[in-house]
Amino acid sequence: MKTRTKVVVIGGGIAGCSTLYHLTQEGWTDVVLVERNELTSGTTWHSAAQVTNFGATQTMVGLKTHSIALYKELAEDPEYPINYHHADGGIRLANTEAQMEGYRHFISVAKGMGVDFELIDAEECARRHPLVSTDNLLGGLWDPLDGDIDPAQLCQALARRARLAGAEVYRNTPVTGLTQHKDDTWTVHTENGDIDCDIVVNACGYRVNEVGAMMGVHHPVASMEHQYFLTEPIKAIEESDFRMPLLRCPISDYYCRQEKNGLLVGFYEQDCKTWGMDGIDPNFVNALCPDDLDRVMDVLEGAFERMPALTEVGIHSIVNGPITYTIDGAPLVGPIPGKRNAFCIIGLRAGLGEGGGHGWLLAQQIVHGEACYDTWVIDPRRFTGHANVELTALKAIEDYQNEFRFHFPHEHRPAGRPAKTTPITPILAAAGAEFGVVNGWERMEFIKPTPDFHQTYSFKFNETFDVVAEEVKAVQTSVGMTEVNGFNRFEITGPGARDWLDTIVCSRVPKKIGKVGLTYLLNDHGNIKGEATLANLSEDKIWYGSAAASEYHDMDWLQKHLPKDGSVEIKSLTNDYTILVIAGPKSRDVLSAVSRGDWSKEAFPWLSVREAFIGIAPAVVMSVSFSGELAYEIHVPNNQLYAAYLALRGAGETFGMKLFGSMAVESMRLEKGYRHWKADLITEFNPFESDLPRFVKLDKPAFIGKDALLKMKEDGPRRSFVSLVIDCTHAPAHGGDSIVDADGKCVGTITSAGWGYRTSKNIAMGFVDPEFAAIGTEVFVEVIGESIAAKVVEPDLYDPEYARIRA
Repeated sequence: MKTRTKVVVIGGGIAGCSTLYHLTQEGWTDVVLVERNELTSGTTWHSAAQVTNFGATQTMVGLKTHSIALYKELAEDPEYPINYHHADGGIRLANTEAQMEGYRHFISVAKGMGVDFELIDAEECARRHPLVSTDNLLGGLWDPLDGDIDPAQLCQALARRARLAGAEVYRNTPVTGLTQHKDDTWTVHTENGDIDCDIVVNACGYRVNEVGAMMGVHHPVASMEHQYFLTEPIKAIEESDFRMPLLRCPISDYYCRQEKNGLLVGFYEQDCKTWGMDGIDPNFVNALCPDDLDRVMDVLEGAFERMPALTEVGIHSIVNGPITYTIDGAPLVGPIPGKRNAFCIIGLRAGLGEGGGHGWLLAQQIVHGEACYDTWVIDPRRFTGHANVELTALKAIEDYQNEFRFHFPHEHRPAGRPAKTTPITPILAAAGAEFGVVNGWERMEFIKPTPDFHQTYSFKFNETFDVVAEEVKAVQTSVGMTEVNGFNRFEITGPGARDWLDTIVCSRVPKKIGKVGLTYLLNDHGNIKGEATLANLSEDKIWYGSAAASEYHDMDWLQKHLPKDGSVEIKSLTNDYTILVIAGPKSRDVLSAVSRGDWSKEAFPWLSVREAFIGIAPAVVMSVSFSGELAYEIHVPNNQLYAAYLALRGAGETFGMKLFGSMAVESMRLEKGYRHWKADLITEFNPFESDLPRFVKLDKPAFIGKDALLKMKEDGPRRSFVSLVIDCTHAPAHGGDSIVDADGKCVGTITSAGWGYRTSKNIAMGFVDPEFAAIGTEVFVEVIGESIAAKVVEPDLYDPEYARIRA
């Protein structure tokens, strides 16, 4: 066994084998995989192994497309062919129009990745799958490339190719410990000896936290027992001249696929069960949980109604084994938060179908620092301090119970809430606040007009339309207040803080004390890494503010580049402060009524920052606006947040102040052309392509990504960011929807969208091919299945002169 290598991958299931293989494809061949038993001896061996192309985001579609292409290539390898039932086709059923609308949206999402899905009616579902009953059925989503694969053969094929490229695989080699050294390298301790390496990858399936504990981290991954059974042969299948398509049923919570001349039928029962919460038997290898069909009888009855043939056939065998889940159901693939040279590929509940793509994207991140797609949807750092095992288990149960039910816009499911709150969360709730969730934080979306107000989750405009309109009107005409909790906030101190930050961002760092500036961070490839507001509080103290979800992501990046001499220090204040925003033409009057000092536009103009008191509560006040109105961000310590809230509410009564939520903010920021991190700002594009040239200062001597950016600037844009106005009033576009030309060819993708209440326009943002970026260009946007005329417009549709912000 080697004693020194570049990368050690721990775990020999689909996650580990895919990562090892793809590392060799990226040019790193001095790599090793260690497995405590035999390859595929964990969850992989008993996987139902379905390989779908369906994904809720373009990144997920893209990685699944890679998996399908890779698996097809492996299956056709004459030297080592494997069993892969490619392109049997698959149907996701629907019995409501809302589900059909969702499928229309996902068809458009996939179109942008070159994947063709089809919406079919109930009769066509039955024609393509003769065992299906059309009772209580509207139709379904057809995936022509759906199929299934032999899990053990797949992993062996990937390991074989990795070995041929120079990688090594050590079976029966349990890891007993991990040691990280001062230079951030690792020693992997095993029962068969130690291996020194640069990088460690945790690919340990349901044993993920056993290895996580060895490096002092905990991963938000929990396991669920999952059962399926194999039937005896079915006559209709034996007599069919084609393989039955795969079936996924959100109506009755089951799936099935052909297995020989019978069916494999799996269940997502409501009376589901977590597994391994109190530890896992070291001898649980190639093992299963006890059968428990009583637990799935309610789901089985629904399956009988949908597929009557199941009532006439016997059960050949039952499989009940653990599968892993995360808090939001998507896997954790990427850097381990707070660790150097440590990565993970875990929580792969659909590991066989997706694993080829996950390993592909992880290998790119390890070797190149970034992948070809923005990978935030699977980034381990998207969860922060609230992500404990208890919360993960609750969300895993909820996700399991809703396996085939996609999330609708603004749908925030109830399990595990509230995870993060502030002192005024119950006060806002009493005022009628409806909350969404942002990185675990309960954030106010809108104020319910009546206690029994209920919104219908939909891809169309719903009952909240008029409610949000009134909130926006209050902000535009008088003054409104909202809470922005969880906003990422770092205090950066030291005599070299400003000069150091100047090398981190491509923008200009504010020089004058008391000034605020918006800046952008690039990665080593010159594409956008992050967006940050820098507030210059003193000679050696700067506040760094960014999106709530970016807490771990940004800290990792900044700490990675800190000066080695200790001249700059970073302290997180993210969980210590909360922002109260007051916005509107009367906001200065409210602020002046509760805080001493001169708050006039001459004394405290736009993009200023000042320490002050709000009543008796200390605060940092910034004159910045995400709404396009005169506005102030008031950053208050959480232990005095209620006092500041009462002071502002009391003063606001004189001016008719109303509460407003994040849905109103979303509308107003779209009218101003302001961006959201990881919606409009992603690692696939540089700031010129993202239409942010004014924030790039190429005259600076150096900043991260500058050389790569100059090269891309010379080459010209790959895509261009635009704002659009869509010619319809019944529904907004949604992130991932395709932008098409007059011939229906996809020429771009929507990143965010919504109704602009002050401009009475249906607004969207997105990236398009450069030839479609000119102002006035006419295109079409696919809005829940309908191609709607749209026009490229100036991004700042509301008060382009910034007169209201500067007032």
